[in-house]
Amino acid sequence: METARGKKTYGAVLLAGMAALLWLGSPALGKGLFQERYLYNLSGLSGVLPTSWATLAMDEERDETFVIYHNEVVIFNSQGMEVFRFGDGRDYGGVLCADAGKGGDLLLLSYREGRPVVLRCDYRGEPREEIFLRGLPEELADFAPNRLIYHNEQLYLGSQGGMQIVICKPDGSYVKGFDLYEHLGLDRDERDEMEFNGFRLDRDGNILFTIPFIFKAYIMAPDGKFRAFGSPGGAPGRFNVVAGMVADSHGNYLIADKLKCAVLVFDRNLKFVKEFGYRGPGPENMTIPNDLAIDNQDRIYVSQGAGRGVSVFALTHGDSSAKGGAAGLSQQKGGKDSG
Repeated sequence: METARGKKTYGAVLLAGMAALLWLGSPALGKGLFQERYLYNLSGLSGVLPTSWATLAMDEERDETFVIYHNEVVIFNSQGMEVFRFGDGRDYGGVLCADAGKGGDLLLLSYREGRPVVLRCDYRGEPREEIFLRGLPEELADFAPNRLIYHNEQLYLGSQGGMQIVICKPDGSYVKGFDLYEHLGLDRDERDEMEFNGFRLDRDGNILFTIPFIFKAYIMAPDGKFRAFGSPGGAPGRFNVVAGMVADSHGNYLIADKLKCAVLVFDRNLKFVKEFGYRGPGPENMTIPNDLAIDNQDRIYVSQGAGRGVSVFALTHGDSSAKGGAAGLSQQKGGKDSG
């Protein structure tokens, strides 16, 4: 990929996307078996929590949602009401991300004296242990994570700007790591523009993320095998500025597009299904959606900009097919591009 060509394509798509934003009230696409229904926005006693681009996490065991915003962790119950918050005024450092740990613990990703640290806290946010990363290889010595996921008794950490992913044991000892420039065959000359978004795991343990600069979404197994899909454009199913990415219980992939102000849906075979949201004044509309999360009831949580907070949608699937995980991954280390 040539630098000039990449920048030219990216700029052209941005212009096309901004023109598309003038088209309000876009009709729903792909009305079929997959349907979404707006439920509510996450709220407290004073009303909707007016966050902008908050980071999200789910505690599926307790059916709770974590919203990380301005160094606070706000916890919501299954009805979308705030039940607890912590972080403000405590010495956590700068809390970047959180996730549910083992046995009711909470895990916070923060920094101490410039070093990344995972704080293991009790359910009220009281710190119990500091977990520092250990044994990283030399090529990952400058690893600076800003995303954290706890899965299958392992810590998955992502450095979005550094384009690196590291998997550790619960004590912080290194297991495996990926330099995405090398692993995905990306051009290091584009380093200033490149970062990944949408760091999530699906139910099969595959790592999901998007790279907006090259208009691609990725499904990567822990062993590194991956699939990539996506192409730029303003038409339905094409990418403008993609961000968060999740998978539902039927293996559908949902991707937030900031410029379209919509969520794009692809089936397990990476076939485009529909888009929903779009800019507008209605509660079902969206404003610059960024992070996505999904719970065990197939409710999708959409973090937005401009103080729109976090919107919650119920997903339904009108078929009788068995629930499943991700589409099969390429058996080659180099992966497969389905774009």
